[in-house]
Amino acid sequence: MALTNTLLLALCANWPPPNITETTLPPPWKWISEHKAKYINSREYQCDLKNNFQIQYEILRGKRLKIATFPNSKPLSWVTKEINGTLIGHGIAFEIVETLRQRYGFTYDVVIPTRETLLNENGSIIYMLVNGEVDMAAAFIPVLPGLDDIVKWGIELTQFQYVVLMKRPKESATGSGLLAPFEIEVWLLILMSLIAVGPIIYGIMMLRHKLCGHDSGVYPIPTCIWFVYGALMKQGSSLNPDTDSARLIFATWWIFIMILTSFYTANLTAFLTLSKFTLPIKRIEDIASNEYRWISSEGSAVEYIVKMDNDLKPLRQSMFEGNGQFMVINIDEIDTILNYISSGTLLLHDKNWLNFLMLHIERSITDDKERCRYVLTTDPYLTRSMSFVYPKHSILPPLFNPIMLSYMESGIVRHLQTKDLPEAVICPLNLGSKERQLRNSDLYTTYAVVVCGFSMAAAVFTLELLSRRTGWFASADLARRSHDPHGGMVRCEIAVFGKPSKTIYPFSHRDNVMNAASATHFVFHKSSSSSSSSSAFVVNARGMGTTNVSDSSSPSPFLWLKGKSSLRRFQY
Repeated sequence: MALTNTLLLALCANWPPPNITETTLPPPWKWISEHKAKYINSREYQCDLKNNFQIQYEILRGKRLKIATFPNSKPLSWVTKEINGTLIGHGIAFEIVETLRQRYGFTYDVVIPTRETLLNENGSIIYMLVNGEVDMAAAFIPVLPGLDDIVKWGIELTQFQYVVLMKRPKESATGSGLLAPFEIEVWLLILMSLIAVGPIIYGIMMLRHKLCGHDSGVYPIPTCIWFVYGALMKQGSSLNPDTDSARLIFATWWIFIMILTSFYTANLTAFLTLSKFTLPIKRIEDIASNEYRWISSEGSAVEYIVKMDNDLKPLRQSMFEGNGQFMVINIDEIDTILNYISSGTLLLHDKNWLNFLMLHIERSITDDKERCRYVLTTDPYLTRSMSFVYPKHSILPPLFNPIMLSYMESGIVRHLQTKDLPEAVICPLNLGSKERQLRNSDLYTTYAVVVCGFSMAAAVFTLELLSRRTGWFASADLARRSHDPHGGMVRCEIAVFGKPSKTIYPFSHRDNVMNAASATHFVFHKSSSSSSSSSAFVVNARGMGTTNVSDSSSPSPFLWLKGKSSLRRFQY
């Protein structure tokens, strides 16, 4: 039976139509092509199939599509409601939809998702696409990871850069002007060179002294370190190395310091002259590390990536700590947004939307002194491509993509994005309204150096007092100088009378020893338990003889050092 029906259907389909008569022929005065005349004169039934272009051109004609969009995403897309309840779509997205409608002859109904989020949750725009509730999403939706298996992305229309809107700080985040010419890595390398070059110079001089004989001098390590520091401060040096290798080392360090200080001086002059203003936020990690409070639009790419991806992991940690939240943000509610930003809260959104917000804010301000209180960061923390979205097995992307590609390549989308914005940057980072003046923060490093220097001097002074009370430094120094011929006499007397308990200059032990060696004679006062008088021994500085001296006024034994210098004494 089925075979019979198929055969009869084929015969009927190829049978010539009964209504073809001579009256259907065109009048003789109307010209027709030869190709068309051949089919008119033929009595056989003809069946012409449509080509692919005709099918694509007419496949949506008379159809009614359901298009979802975001209701509050000005100027990209927004929705108004007429008196009869019909939803009308506006914005750049529906200008593209209108072009598609005129091309393919379809009509459409606007559908609003109950939840403004890009997550695959009940009522969201992604949920409606996955379940076939709508035919497409006419909105600038970022291409997000993890959705390729459930939806189909259209052609890339544009790219959005996500930046931060914040209250303009009063001071630049560059910090101290004295540290601005170099980055932190350069300063660390300079510090490492200051620490390492002194011992290196000493090591090379000592190696040359041991390998090439004892005819070359070797400067102590403290002297080498002080030479390195003095060269950095351009103080010069009284050191006169007597070997070519040491001279080359000294000259190399001087050349290095000359180049380094020239770069520093030039960059410092440029920094203090130019009116450059920097913000404390350069990376997304700065928001989390400094514990800034921030807000972002619910349903944006920021929310999806924070919750579903690791590109904005610092923001996820900040949100768990209670410093961030996602909320419905409408560009028409300027007062609500300004209340958040004025309190120090950061607003994270795409740069195009924030530019329109800045334009609305500046237009609403009447006092010129209150203008440009807010600023956008220059470096984006996130960049995403934007496109329309379709269900996974939709036939619409092959039809719409060629027209959308022409929109993108011709720059129409970019023109529509910026046509209502001024050509100049709204409230740039560097206002340039006044000359650069030194602030107190520029001299912060100077204050820090002074405080550190005085603190270190106080610490050394404390050690000097402790050393003077105990005498440990002078005793250790005299014991170390066993090869010094001038100190032998002093050590002999110390062995007789005991270790000194006080010194005049504990950290200048070299001056003590040299003064003692150059003194005219030593006077030792030794008290007696049986008599109130004391005997003194005067020893020549060269150890040539002694003299007994009586001094009844000396209450305790002292070593008197007399010479050309002022009177000095050691107590035993």
